[in-house]
Amino acid sequence: MDPETAARAAVAEHDLVGLASNHLTTEVAVHLPFEVLVAFKSALKRFFSARPWNDEDAAKLSDIVTPHLAVGWWEHDLGHGLMLAHGIRDGRYRIAVIGSSTRRATVFDRAFDGPVIPEQTPHPRKVKFNVGGAAAPGVWHRRGEEIDDPRVATLMEDLDVTDVMVAGDFVTVGLQRAAAWEDRLDEVLATVTELFWSGAGSTEPARTREELLDEAGHLASGPARAEDLHLMDPDHPDHRTLLVEALGSDDPRRRRAAVVTLALSGEVEVAKAALVTGYRDRSRIVRRAAVDAAADLESEDYRPLFEQALDDDDAWTRWRAVRAIAEIGIGPSRDRLVLSAADEDFRVRFEAAATFRRER
Repeated sequence: MDPETAARAAVAEHDLVGLASNHLTTEVAVHLPFEVLVAFKSALKRFFSARPWNDEDAAKLSDIVTPHLAVGWWEHDLGHGLMLAHGIRDGRYRIAVIGSSTRRATVFDRAFDGPVIPEQTPHPRKVKFNVGGAAAPGVWHRRGEEIDDPRVATLMEDLDVTDVMVAGDFVTVGLQRAAAWEDRLDEVLATVTELFWSGAGSTEPARTREELLDEAGHLASGPARAEDLHLMDPDHPDHRTLLVEALGSDDPRRRRAAVVTLALSGEVEVAKAALVTGYRDRSRIVRRAAVDAAADLESEDYRPLFEQALDDDDAWTRWRAVRAIAEIGIGPSRDRLVLSAADEDFRVRFEAAATFRRER
């Protein structure tokens, strides 16, 4: 891997994409019209990865930005020996990552013998599996909801799997925070291949999912599908507006997708507000998603939410709340968990008892 590609990939490897994106949002994206934001974001996803970035890619990005940004040059220290430099030079928009940070080897840095090709995504806990077939908008499933796709149900039997999106040409799988793809990739890859391989050639799609959505007008006119919300960036101002509006939708699937997507925001208060709102929702699937997403953050900030969920009418929600408290530590929730150990639901009682056993 050449030094320039290694430096770009290192931004993602060190979880610095959010920091870099914040700079690019305030210095570039705020000047762009809404209709080009999807293309801008797609280009940046490719740039902050180990995928090839050639002169043609750079020219396309410049064509997006330059008509709307006349002047400006910025340099930012991202940490880990990396610097983001971008702006207008000689009438064209240019971007580069400068530094000597060594990219960590990953489980993806090898050849795969099977027909399905796994690929890293900007989200560190989600992996995209290219399974062949024609590109099409996907259907998103999350743990805790009723799942009518038997293939997804089989994947969800693995307790490390939190969510699955099934599209025409790929499947994405998300793992809980405590699980590592370094340990699970081969097993999940084998399961995905068995369940989803279409027999068609597995190649990189000509268009990204966001480009397909943009062509359909879903992002420009307000998304009609919950899955469109799932693809949005919670820290992009325009996307966040649509996500917040979706919290008041009549469709619980849209409210659920908005809660879970906003929970991924780099702004703690935005994530917390969305999760608290989600748990107060009248729909069980939204409440379940809120507790599950909060648990995945493994933060002491959500202990009050988990303790409240211990009294929920839904047994699955109570079970997930017990497990969430176990993950952050029993601490001041001890008395509440004692009551959970006598819960009417066997799974809740078992999880509470197991939590106390692990503490010894």
